[in-house]
Amino acid sequence: MELSLYAEAYKERMKDETRMARAKIYTLAALIRTMIHSKYAPRYEAVFPEDIRKKEMTDEAMYAKVRALNRLFGGKED
Repeated sequence: MELSLYAEAYKERMKDETRMARAKIYTLAALIRTMIHSKYAPRYEAVFPEDIRKKEMTDEAMYAKVRALNRLFGGKED
């Protein structure tokens, strides 16, 4: 009984992975086609909007981060 449940779950997982692989291939093909047939490739941000940084770090925040990392790794303050 348990073996058949595991076999069924494995079969469903393989079907899901196959569907995802097909979707990835289709998406990649559509993106490549767009890049080949247009004069310019779309911007990375236009293709993958979820990878856009939300907020830039200010100089003061960056300096504070560097000082914290310096202390963490045992550096000296000048």
